[in-house]
Amino acid sequence: TYLEITKWKKNLFTLPRGKAGVHFINEVARLLYLFTDQTVWSDLSLSMIHVFIPLMLQKPSMNSKAKNNAKFLTLRLSKWAEGDLQGLMDEAREIQARLIQSSKKKEISCHVAFTRLMLQGQVGKAIRLIDNNSDVRGVHK
Repeated sequence: TYLEITKWKKNLFTLPRGKAGVHFINEVARLLYLFTDQTVWSDLSLSMIHVFIPLMLQKPSMNSKAKNNAKFLTLRLSKWAEGDLQGLMDEAREIQARLIQSSKKKEISCHVAFTRLMLQGQVGKAIRLIDNNSDVRGVHK
């Protein structure tokens, strides 16, 4: 589970205010306490935090609102409390699969737009489109 989560695309929402955010912070504090207090769980507690945060804070959709995020966080916290890790992982895998599909569609639409601009003779706009959508950052020589 941990190795799979480390390869996911970044898709986290900011922690909501209110009860859901407080319950989230309390659970993270509890997991940290398990580590610092040298309990039976101290070997696993830091790994549990690394799994807990991405599972809880996954955006349900690209344009999700803060109110919906709080609802999803509350539902996920209750699943976590019940020990339904498999249910949480299934939900997160589905979200990640949607992210991959949307990024492929965006890449295809970029190729189509580039081709359309080149066929129209708008080379400058096509080059700017490539430059703006490039994943490469930094100084180019």
